[in-house]
Amino acid sequence: MSAVGRLSLPPTALQWLVGDEPVRIVALGCSRGIVNRLVKEGHGVVAIDPDLQRCRQLLAGRPASEALIAMVGRADELPVQPCVAHVVLLGGPWRSQPGRPRISAHQAHGQISRALQAGGWVAGWQIVRDDTVPWVRRLITLMRTIDPDAMSGSGGGGHEDLLTSKYFPRIERREFRLWAPVARRDLVEMVSSQRQVSGLDDATKRHLISEVNQILDSAARMSELRLPYQMQCWRAHVDHHELTQPISFGDGSLVIPI
Repeated sequence: MSAVGRLSLPPTALQWLVGDEPVRIVALGCSRGIVNRLVKEGHGVVAIDPDLQRCRQLLAGRPASEALIAMVGRADELPVQPCVAHVVLLGGPWRSQPGRPRISAHQAHGQISRALQAGGWVAGWQIVRDDTVPWVRRLITLMRTIDPDAMSGSGGGGHEDLLTSKYFPRIERREFRLWAPVARRDLVEMVSSQRQVSGLDDATKRHLISEVNQILDSAARMSELRLPYQMQCWRAHVDHHELTQPISFGDGSLVIPI
């Protein structure tokens, strides 16, 4: 029942994630669409991705500009100077180059902390199905009469450990409702393709599909079905006091004790 791939960040959500005013943003693993939206809104963007081809795609068809810089890099080895950004925006789970070791989450947290200016934050989101909508609850209840674990997947963001990191002690959260249009035939096919459903006898299967269609009839508006989701956004504010090599400023210059 996943339609997450068809969803995009609402303007209000993206604005909440990065703030109201144009700032310098390190976009880590963000899509081309999100990067383009940030540049269009006046932000200066340093886009970092472990894949060289994706970096090239971010710059394709765009004139050379200081508004967007694309760099190959990984979260635990950020190729940027300390305090370069007011916001680090995480576009998805950590990814590393093929053949390289897995990302060290602890080192990534420290690298992101160093990349942020005092007062800055790292931001991200995850999209989960909203099971509070009545027709979705009814469909889940029906499917679990066949399979107790049916429709249990709801996505994930992959950064839960960052939200408990000592480098980011203050967390803000906000949720946004999303709707994904979906065809009735796709939902019926999703039900029919379940392993437990395919094993039913023909009469039981027809009865189940009939009940599914009744639920969808009650949910349809203007001949369109829409799946409800919640976009769970968060901002984690940096605290440089927790760095093992503290960052400080003196006489207008950056000081990083070694």
